[in-house]
Amino acid sequence: MNQGTFTLTFGQEPSSYIKRDDVAKEICDDFFLDFPLSHVYVITGVRGSGKTVLLTSISKKIAEKKDWIVVDVNPNREILSQVAAGLYECPAVKPYFLAGSFSISFKGFGFSIEGKEPVSNIKTVLERMLRVLNGHKKKVLITIDEMSKNSNTKAFVHDFQSLLRDGFPVFLLMTGLYENVDALQNNRNLTFLYRAPKVNLQPLDISRIEGEYRKIFKGIPEETARQLAALTKGYAFAYQVVGYLFSKYGDAGKIIEEYDRYLSVYVYDKIWESLPQKERVFLRSFDSEEEQAKTLQEKSGFTPKEYSVYRDRLIKRGLVSGAARGTLSFTLPRFLEFIAKEI
Repeated sequence: MNQGTFTLTFGQEPSSYIKRDDVAKEICDDFFLDFPLSHVYVITGVRGSGKTVLLTSISKKIAEKKDWIVVDVNPNREILSQVAAGLYECPAVKPYFLAGSFSISFKGFGFSIEGKEPVSNIKTVLERMLRVLNGHKKKVLITIDEMSKNSNTKAFVHDFQSLLRDGFPVFLLMTGLYENVDALQNNRNLTFLYRAPKVNLQPLDISRIEGEYRKIFKGIPEETARQLAALTKGYAFAYQVVGYLFSKYGDAGKIIEEYDRYLSVYVYDKIWESLPQKERVFLRSFDSEEEQAKTLQEKSGFTPKEYSVYRDRLIKRGLVSGAARGTLSFTLPRFLEFIAKEI
């Protein structure tokens, strides 16, 4: 029953997934302008919300444009060297760097500046490469998945800011968890990144999920499709898990135990381990999917100021939302049941 339609592998584009075309179009349209609003976009969201799949979708759309080169880099390695190597190995532009008028030698790249002093700085190498690409009306998109605050990303973002100031045709698209993005953006030396537009991925539309299930599982009752969609709460990873398990069992009532196990092992355990103790205390104050703010404050024992701080942090992490004035609710499916097992 269509098991191959779904995947539990993070970052892999599944056969069936609900596209975020509006977000992808917004970013692409801006990058394609003669004078873009921003050369940098940051996609954030809770684990399993579809950040990597969206980044992949956008990079593919941009790579289809003949005047663009896309280079994906690993944030845990020195980044400028990866960008330079990616450009040099790109078949569409490599001939530019093999021409007699341009040659560079730097740490094994195997090409050297004609008759000039050896280049000892990778940034200088990259600037010369970008200058050549600019002459051919080429633009470069650098993508970084799951960025974090480390020496490589801090150094790169500082250098990227310098490249922008010098007018080079470079663009940057990154994904990251809220806490990692926040840590990097709040670095006082990287203020331009703080101003970069952030796209916070929201839950998928439940009616669209229901429609996809009805289309994939032809002939299932509307009520069953509605029940399956409700189980996901619009969470992208849950859409894949519920679809996979229903393919396996064909009965919505039989998937709950295994569904909880997949959510826990693949995502929730990691989320919980990353939370500071006081944020865990806050979440343990829930007795139901939705609670009054006053009740949560009393049960947590927090002062009004503490309550506001941890509420805002958990909202930014994508774990809770203000469902209505004076109330909070969980955004992730069966997270309440998960927490109950952690107490």
